[in-house]
Amino acid sequence: MKTYFIALFAVVLLSGCATRKVAVMPQAKNVTPVSESSLSNQKCDFVEAYSLTDSHPNNVVPVLKNEAYLAGANRYLIREVTKTRRSRPSSVIAEFYNCNGYQSPKKLTTESQIKLIPGAQNVTPIAFSEVENNSCKILTTHVFKEVSQDNLEIELANQTYMLGGNRFHITKLIDTDKGQAKSVVADIYRCKHRTVNY
Repeated sequence: MKTYFIALFAVVLLSGCATRKVAVMPQAKNVTPVSESSLSNQKCDFVEAYSLTDSHPNNVVPVLKNEAYLAGANRYLIREVTKTRRSRPSSVIAEFYNCNGYQSPKKLTTESQIKLIPGAQNVTPIAFSEVENNSCKILTTHVFKEVSQDNLEIELANQTYMLGGNRFHITKLIDTDKGQAKSVVADIYRCKHRTVNY
């Protein structure tokens, strides 16, 4: 019995029980996601397309930041989520862009509006009853900059989903355009789904 536990311990030790976390290179920390509407507002040049397959969901964003930096880009756009693991993206198709500055916003067309990535349709603003029942855990706080007022909620849903959450709560308004929010700070939550039995 003693040899059984020693062998089990050796197998666990040798095989590893955790996925290696990908670190973001110091130079790549300034690489940020960009929305389709921001592409039309900023001077963005397409650099290249990138396909990430079978990555741990926690490593998707760090890998995209590193690869975008290595390609000479400073922004990335997730065009499609091709595979998920535990409701979080693990395989994506992304595009890298090099964006320089901000231009005055143009009228948005249907083609330039942000679209929900698959899976983000289930992301909603948090309900206070969920917070009071302790069924939600805060994951992070995220800053959403220069987002069109028409696309703010969609951008919140997409980024919340990409960060592993399913609820968001806007905590601070940074900038507005004609009375509508365009830059905000939001808390990202992961809430358990509970059913009520009557």
